[in-house]
Amino acid sequence: MQRIPWVVVEADDKQSIQKEFTKGEIVDQFPSKEHSVFLVQGANVPPLPNTVLEGPIYGVGVFRDERRARTLAKRLAEA
Repeated sequence: MQRIPWVVVEADDKQSIQKEFTKGEIVDQFPSKEHSVFLVQGANVPPLPNTVLEGPIYGVGVFRDERRARTLAKRLAEA
């Protein structure tokens, strides 16, 4: 059984995530001072989103465990 990964994405907006993670669902959003942090669940995780190097996506982390991904997303938003 293949698990669907949980992805923590630091980005400017939802549209950037929807463009890169075409089969992902945004489950939660955590506001931050600089960039919002999104929790995405999806079977399609690009190897390295093209927009990470220039923005509007600033960071990506992939996790198997929802609790770990959610905790990191909250902490990243607080930083």
